Amino acid sequence: MTNKEEALLKIIKDIFWMARRYAHGRHTYAPGMVREAYKYLKRWYPDLEIEHDVTIKPPEEDEIHGMTFRSDYLDDTNICSN
Repeated sequence: MTNKEEALLKIIKDIFWMARRYAHGRHTYAPGMVREAYKYLKRWYPDLEIEHDVTIKPPEEDEIHGMTFRSDYLDDTNICSN
């Protein structure tokens, strides 16, 4: 891996936690975008360590109703890589 690629992966890792935290629980397109990015990162860079974020938790049972969907929550992307 080149220095440029290593730097880019560091940038992605440094920004990903903020994007995931921002999008978690939002009722917009943001959770889907972050989840898609997460899937690509895991496929293309399986050794990239995505850290666990203690603030990202599954929704409570009473939080899913009306226009709130399970897919609005990103706890499925909160699994430690290594």
